[in-house]
Amino acid sequence: METPNNDPCRKFSTRLEAISEILADVNTEIDSGAGYYILLDHISTQLEVDAVALSIRTEFSKLESIARLGFRTVDGARSIGYGNISMAQKVIESRQIIRYNHSSLNTVTEAFRNFMVLENFYDYLGLPLVEDQQVLGVLEIFSQTPINTTLDWRLHLKFIRGLASNTIRRKLLAEKQKATATELEIAYSETLEAWVRALEIRDQYTAGHTQRALDLTLRLATKMGIPDEMLVHITRGVLLHDIGKLAISDNILRKTGPLDSEEWASMREHPKFAYNLLKPIQYLRPALDIPYCHHEKWDGSGYPQGISGDAIPYPARIFSVVDVWDALTTDRPYRKAWPKDDALNYIRSKAGTEFDPKVVDEFVGLVSTTESATQPVYVQIG
Repeated sequence: METPNNDPCRKFSTRLEAISEILADVNTEIDSGAGYYILLDHISTQLEVDAVALSIRTEFSKLESIARLGFRTVDGARSIGYGNISMAQKVIESRQIIRYNHSSLNTVTEAFRNFMVLENFYDYLGLPLVEDQQVLGVLEIFSQTPINTTLDWRLHLKFIRGLASNTIRRKLLAEKQKATATELEIAYSETLEAWVRALEIRDQYTAGHTQRALDLTLRLATKMGIPDEMLVHITRGVLLHDIGKLAISDNILRKTGPLDSEEWASMREHPKFAYNLLKPIQYLRPALDIPYCHHEKWDGSGYPQGISGDAIPYPARIFSVVDVWDALTTDRPYRKAWPKDDALNYIRSKAGTEFDPKVVDEFVGLVSTTESATQPVYVQIG
């Protein structure tokens, strides 16, 4: 025996299926504006109404129209987004469901009455969207025929109203978290840059080295196929590659002549200091490879760990070539800059001993072209 179409059990089952479908679709698009339109499409279909609009409450209790669906005319859609906002504002102020239909239009503003006539709407429902005692927005429902507010319809509306409130709350929370994360990244970025400036003030002879090395490292990393998501960590690593020198005394750091063996021993501690300084900062851990390992050598004769070959992190292998290149091609207190051809020959001669041969090959190809010198790669570090 078939179940009648008006059987309550069947209706309840249908509603549950619809609820499940709405949740799945909205959750999939919760992080995008599309989620609002998916929600409105379900509301329009499930409640059998002609048009729906969603507004969110902004600062100072103002309302912003964020999605609207089902309006027949351009003027009508524009009105619900802007001119009709006063009706939604009335819902916000009263915190109550407001209903108007054709027979009560003489009690509303002329603008709203003209809007209803333009769109041929008979019925209107404005519902405040409340979550944790806070009004988040307004859901507006429009129908060209009288809405039959049966018990089943009202129960489904109650669920949809709650879902709309929850969707807005989750969206606003995600945006707030994103804004907070952005603010934190900006703060981290500014702190990082301040560290770099502090180091360059101390080590005046290498001023400008970090930025030059950063530009060339990013070009080389991009040429070698390093994924974009890694470039930000490489950027931070390059900016912090000599941060360990903050622990080195000025007598050593500012010395105008060659360092003796004891001074070199002290200088070689700076990668360890960088590691100890940066490791506790979770945000900077992915950038540790360069500050800690950029003095390691392909043949294992480097420091501080003495690791070799592929055991040296790839970003450090890339940067170490650029670091030596920039050091050789700029003036230092104890020597003049090398001619670029001489520096390039030196880099080639150290392939397989000091440097990764593949990195050297790519680097030589990069600096041998005039294009590489004119197209820096920029990465936002925050």
